[in-house]
Amino acid sequence: MNRYSNEHVKFYSEIAGRQLSEKEFFSDDLLESIYRNFGIHDISVVFYDTSGNFLSTRDENGISLDSNKHPYHKVSKENKIRKIVYEDAVRDRLTYYNVVPRLYKSTDVIKENYEEDTYVKFLNENFNAHYSVTMAFGIDAYIEVVFFKSLEDGDFTDEDILDLNSIYIFLANGYTTYKKHEQSKIISDLQNHVIALKESAYIIIDDFLHVMNYNKKAIVYLQDVLGDDIANQMDYSNTSYWLQLLLADDGTHDDGVKIRYIKNYVFKIYTHDMHYSNKIIDRYHWITIAKKKDKPKIKCLTLNVPFTKTEEKVALLLLKGFTYNQVADELVISYHTVKKHVSNIYAKCGVNSRFELYKWDENNRQQT
Repeated sequence: MNRYSNEHVKFYSEIAGRQLSEKEFFSDDLLESIYRNFGIHDISVVFYDTSGNFLSTRDENGISLDSNKHPYHKVSKENKIRKIVYEDAVRDRLTYYNVVPRLYKSTDVIKENYEEDTYVKFLNENFNAHYSVTMAFGIDAYIEVVFFKSLEDGDFTDEDILDLNSIYIFLANGYTTYKKHEQSKIISDLQNHVIALKESAYIIIDDFLHVMNYNKKAIVYLQDVLGDDIANQMDYSNTSYWLQLLLADDGTHDDGVKIRYIKNYVFKIYTHDMHYSNKIIDRYHWITIAKKKDKPKIKCLTLNVPFTKTEEKVALLLLKGFTYNQVADELVISYHTVKKHVSNIYAKCGVNSRFELYKWDENNRQQT
């Protein structure tokens, strides 16, 4: 590899051409581009979940999901390099937007009994390799791109590391643009959900306590709850630890929605998951905020389906934002009876969720 070569320029152009259209960034096409431009075939991408647990690998043979038979299954728990990569990423709060090279040379990390190390034996047995350099990407380094060299070819030289630094920068910038584009679409979709629910205050966050989007009314409400300084914490570059209170799995649940009551406000937390073929799941949350007294006033329900009297009462309360438990208390019936009525209501309206019921009611009102 020669630094600043035409191959680098062509590689970067290929990344720029695909980063806005691909469903996944670290794909077979990306590996093909590396092969094509740099002649590097000894490469593997390793994927982990957000807690550092192994999920899958991708190499020239395609993707291979974790199982007891996967060669890396046992090694992943004993890999000293992975341990250091993960600890460093958590310490540095690594995100999608890092573009500073993070390279880990195996011989720099494994300094004692290199030949007997479990990971080195794994390289020999599965890649006919003896040395590696690992690149770290994504939230808490949940993506690694690993380059290999054989014993015959020798360890990575200083010039090799400079070349790999350049490749890292190209990959990191491409991945940053890809994630920004992907997340802008996610934010737009979630904003549409908020609009459909006719909520006036909202925030959109990722699963790592970063605020991605919000509106001014949300700031007003949050300042009333948490103080004026909260406005200075609504930045994606900061970790908003106060969000842990909302995301904690110990509150009221209703139809898959978490509900928190804080002071005079109702926080409803909805979840949106992005699933990828490598088994990574990127989780986002959209949170609506309303004053308790601001619940929508619904006078009647469009009766173009054969609701029973109780079903109509249940539907009205659902549209007012009542939880299942609140409906049960209001109508003096059991929680399980409420669930049965809701199931019947959804079936009669041809919907599958409270959100779809809101839309169904809205559409029927417009037609009457």
